Amino acid sequence: MKIFKWIAAYFNKICSYFSRKTPTQVIPELGKETPKDVPNGDDSEPPAEKKIASEPEKAPQTQPNHKTDFEAVKITKELAILDKKLIKIEQKQKQIEPVFFPQSYNTDKNIEKLYLTLQEYDSTKNLKFSTFPIGEIEAIWQKSESFVEEQTLTKLFQKRETDRVKQFKKLNKEIENLQTQVAKQIAQDDFASAKTSIRNLEHLLKSIQIFSVKIIQGNAKDNKRVVSNLVIKTAELRKKLANRENQIEAERQAKALKIQQVAAEQRRLAEEAKREEENKQREQQYLVKKQQEEARSKKEEEKKQELQQLLVKKSNWQEFAKVLQANGITTLYHFTDRANIDYIKRYGGLFSWQHLRKTGIEVPYEGGGSLSKDLDRRYGLEDFVRVCFTENHPMMYVARNEGRIQNPVILKINTEVCGFQNTKFANMNATRNGHSCGNTLADLQRIKFEVVKQRTHFDLSEQDKPYFQAEVLIKTWIPIEYITNINQF
Repeated sequence: MKIFKWIAAYFNKICSYFSRKTPTQVIPELGKETPKDVPNGDDSEPPAEKKIASEPEKAPQTQPNHKTDFEAVKITKELAILDKKLIKIEQKQKQIEPVFFPQSYNTDKNIEKLYLTLQEYDSTKNLKFSTFPIGEIEAIWQKSESFVEEQTLTKLFQKRETDRVKQFKKLNKEIENLQTQVAKQIAQDDFASAKTSIRNLEHLLKSIQIFSVKIIQGNAKDNKRVVSNLVIKTAELRKKLANRENQIEAERQAKALKIQQVAAEQRRLAEEAKREEENKQREQQYLVKKQQEEARSKKEEEKKQELQQLLVKKSNWQEFAKVLQANGITTLYHFTDRANIDYIKRYGGLFSWQHLRKTGIEVPYEGGGSLSKDLDRRYGLEDFVRVCFTENHPMMYVARNEGRIQNPVILKINTEVCGFQNTKFANMNATRNGHSCGNTLADLQRIKFEVVKQRTHFDLSEQDKPYFQAEVLIKTWIPIEYITNINQF
């Protein structure tokens, strides 16, 4: 058997080793510790064996050499250099990746057990085995030999390289699958998931780059090319993702811009429709206003025509003028409040209080009171403007005292108004009982001119005082051009 041949060879080696050594020499340690109580069938122990078991090998004694100071300094420098080299070696050793032997512990225990068994011998006699079974020794040896065969450095290196290649291929497959997934996510516009997958890709690329550097066997160029292709494809996916995001953003902005344009167009159309409607309304309003103005103008023109018709003179107006001239009457008079002057100028003359109300013209002071207006209605004089022959008409003082006027002024009226077709003449106040009023020449001649030409009525007799208030009544209005002193106010 192989085990017995090996044991015999080992025994011969041990015997030859002891025969060459002197008693002071020590056999190198074969195990961790030599057993002290080894049964060998003899109570006596050879001196050499005791020396081996109990006493470690001592360094040979040498006489000290006397070194010079120069040699001491040189040795010190060499030691320092060696220390630095040792530090560098230790640093490099730390960088070397260790090779682990996962089965080394059990194998070491088996070798130790085998060694202890082989130490049970007598150096002067033949080898004697203990009760340890030979079959178990052979099994331990086979296990040890199998471990040595299987766990050689070369095979471990090859196994490690094989594992790295497998891991490299696995990472390559994972990266390819993840790249396919990223492409699908980009196609589905799932940008958040695509970004997460690209981050995972970058992490895996770092790992595969490390494995590509560690792999020693195989074609390094192929590994480098694979990694380069993966990096390029990942960069292309990243660029594709960015382009797709930009495209989506551009489409979104274009869509938003189109929506804005549509909204702007709708607003423009609405504003245009609104403007058209406003223009139509303005046109309608303009037409209505124009029609109203035309109607008003027409009405005003009609009124003006009516007013102008009121200025038509009597057929014998010269005879009325001769009567006035023969009696020395050159001017007629009308009293009003100074506040009414602006209205007289604005509306172009003096108007009856009835005409003022019909046309909506409001003046600060109308002059006549409610009683006076009631009397005018009784005699049908509400649409006449009254003038007199004196500047000191008693009714002016009455109106002032009653507060119907505040600041009286006297307007001078041209006597031509006496020649108007509808002008009437009253020999006393036209609302007084017993007066005479009409538009004929005889009515004008009934006026007592010698009385009205008096400065005041205080020197007149009681019978003549009523004739002092004789009046001329002009239909509706007296045009401003017949008011001779209007520009003095």
